[in-house]
Amino acid sequence: MRFALNQMGFPEEGLLENARLLADAGYDGIEPNLTADGPLWDDEFVEELADELERLGLDVPAISTTLHWERRLSAADDETRAAGIDAGERMLEVAEELGSGAVLIVPAVVDERTPYDEAYDRALDSVRALAASGADRGVTVCVENVWNDFLLSPLEFARFVEAASDAGPVGAYFDVGNVKRFGYPAQWIRILGEHVERVHVKDYRTDIDTMGGFTYPLEGDIDWTAVDEALAEIGYDGWITAEVSPYRTAPERLPPRLRADLEHLFS
Repeated sequence: MRFALNQMGFPEEGLLENARLLADAGYDGIEPNLTADGPLWDDEFVEELADELERLGLDVPAISTTLHWERRLSAADDETRAAGIDAGERMLEVAEELGSGAVLIVPAVVDERTPYDEAYDRALDSVRALAASGADRGVTVCVENVWNDFLLSPLEFARFVEAASDAGPVGAYFDVGNVKRFGYPAQWIRILGEHVERVHVKDYRTDIDTMGGFTYPLEGDIDWTAVDEALAEIGYDGWITAEVSPYRTAPERLPPRLRADLEHLFS
């Protein structure tokens, strides 16, 4: 396995500063997020980041974003959906420049005003459009399971990925912690099988059972032995990327401590 930390957990402000910190802590990679006004829109900065990552010996497992919660790929409004696709296209550009093989997207958001079946069809069209661009760049579009009331079973998740893959490379960015409230992570891993392209890890406390239940690996109720065994069964030996919040106190202590825990869980 190779270990990385998502930008959500960075203790410092800048990507360059955090890259150096992660390299010092022994990570293999860094996962930056495309934000509304962040530096990944700047071509010159992306080139600078690529040079620094090469110097540090760090790779990029994926480019992620939270923009698709607002610029929804399943939106009925054409302008909103187009903005989401534009964000995805920029992620693909950055991924190619940084030598990353994947981007992480949230394919849809279902709510009281957005019928599930309509969201499904529009999300599928959007993901196919991005997959076609990804094919030209050698980048896989990875759909993540999140708390968006969409793709609520591993069977449906697998079928969605398969349906979108006719346009280009599409896979699953499986988030272990996001599943715990609704199912069993090891079961999802086995059912998704070869579709698993990337893995996010965080833990979840069932006694809290809300968004506040997310916590650091080894501090919740996930059966990590079962997760590790399931990943081995499907032949997965790729990226394990932690997606957790920084410590409130001494945030610089998170990366090295978390890196040691990841090694313990997946070595």
